[in-house]
Parts: sequence; C-alpha cells; structure tokens
Amino acid sequence: MSRRTRTRLRAFRNEFEEQFVIMVRRVGAAVLAVAAFAVWFLLAPDEPVIQAPTPVSDRSSEIDAALSAYELNNARTQGAPQQAVVNGWLAKDLLTTMAEQQNEALTREAVPPPVFTSDDRIPALAGLLVLGLALALVTSEPRTADADPDAGVPRAQHDRELAAWTPEKG
Repeated sequence: MSRRTRTRLRAFRNEFEEQFVIMVRRVGAAVLAVAAFAVWFLLAPDEPVIQAPTPVSDRSSEIDAALSAYELNNARTQGAPQQAVVNGWLAKDLLTTMAEQQNEALTREAVPPPVFTSDDRIPALAGLLVLGLALALVTSEPRTADADPDAGVPRAQHDRELAAWTPEKG
C-alpha cells in the first residue's frame, strides 16, 4: 500500500472518528436532556397536606336571643335602676355566649403543622451535570503536544497538508 493511500485512509479514518464523536455527543446530550426532564417532573416533591382547624360553631342565634330579650325587658323598665338590671342581664348573656365560644375554640383538637418533604431534584440534576461533563471530557480530543506533533496546527489545515503531501515533495 502506497503512502498516498495510507494518508488518504488516515484522513478518512480521522473524519469518520470526528463524525462518530459528534454523533456520540449529540446522542449523549439528548439522553441527558430527557433524563433532566424526567428528573424534574418525576422527582417533584408531594404537596404538603394542610389540615384546617375545625371551625368554632356559630353563636349568632344565641346573641340574637340575648338582644331580643334585652329589648323586651328594656321596654318594660321604669327608671334607671331597672335599666341597670336589664343591662346586667344582657351583659351576663353575652359574656356567657363569648365564654362558651372561647372555651370551644381552646378545647378543640390541635392541628399538626404541615410536613414538607425534601426536594431530591437538585442533587439528581447535579449528578446529570457531572455525567454531562464526563461525556464532554471523554469525547474531547487530547490536547498534549507529545501525543500530536502538529498540536499547534488547526485540524483542517493539517488534513489539507496530509492530502497534498506526495512522496516526491517529501
């Protein structure tokens, strides 16, 4: 096999390797993008369950009854001493209603605070980032001068020089 044929084969092999590396990078990037999408949506934390406290019962009917009794009793009063007694009855009825409502609010069952689950998406995405960097490092060309004598020469120029080289020009 002549030098020219070997040179052409070497150039073809280099081009094939470059195309293969590009394809591996694209497929790897697509796989990482799909994995990132899946991680973001499949590892989403559950919404916390928030329990509402039991409401305090409505005491408006008791308040209305106390006020209507006050109006009836106040209409029958004849002087300040009797009005003071009726006002005292109203105060007692309203304070009783308020005390019952307050007692109900204080003795109802306690509601536990919501529990938030941890979000595992960030560590998983960081792992995918590390895999992406590893893919980039594995598929990149070595940049050492010892491995490639023409390391300072751009790849396209190097390929043109190899293709134009003939044994006579040596």
